[in-house]
Amino acid sequence: MTIFTLEDTKEVFELLESTKGVQQNLIWHPEGDVFEHSLQVVKHAFRETNDVDLILAALLHDVGKKEDMHEHEKHSCELVKDYVSVKTLFLIKEHRRIWYYLLGEMKKLSKCKELAEHPWLPELVQLARFDKKGRNPNVKSKYDKEDIIERLNKCAENHFYIPEGLKDEIREITISGIKERREK
Repeated sequence: MTIFTLEDTKEVFELLESTKGVQQNLIWHPEGDVFEHSLQVVKHAFRETNDVDLILAALLHDVGKKEDMHEHEKHSCELVKDYVSVKTLFLIKEHRRIWYYLLGEMKKLSKCKELAEHPWLPELVQLARFDKKGRNPNVKSKYDKEDIIERLNKCAENHFYIPEGLKDEIREITISGIKERREK
C-alpha cells in the first residue's frame, strides 16, 4: 500500500531540510543541529511505533526552531499545519509542555487534568521519549527520503489493516485531501 510518495511529501522534506545547520544549545543537544536531532528522533519512532501521526510528529516537531528556539513548537505547527493531521499538530504543540507535567512543574490543576485526560497522552509521552533519545553525539544519521517514505508506508500498512479492495480507494482519498489543503 502506498499512501506517501516523494511528490506528495516534497514540502514536508523541504521543511525538514531547512533545519540543516540550525544549531542548538550543546548542553541540551550534543548531537548537533536540528536536522540531525530530527533524524535521530524519527529513527527511534520507527523502531517503537507504527503510528504514522506520531512518526510525523517525531520527524517535524522542531522545524520551527529555524524561526525561534524558544517558541519553536508554535512555529513548527504553523509550518506543518497543511501537511499533517490534527493529532500530529497536537503532539508537536505539546512536545515541550509534557515535561512540565511529568517533572511536576505544571502547577495549574486544570492544565494538569487537561493533559492527563487527553486521549493522545500516551503518544505524547512516547514522543517525549523519542525526543530525549535523539540526542546522541556519537551518531551521524543517514538521510534517505525514499527510505523514510517506504517506512512510513509500511507503518501505515501495519497500523491500519486495510482489505485489499480498499487500498486504492484510500490512496485516492488521501491524495485528494492533501491537494485540497494545498489549494487553500
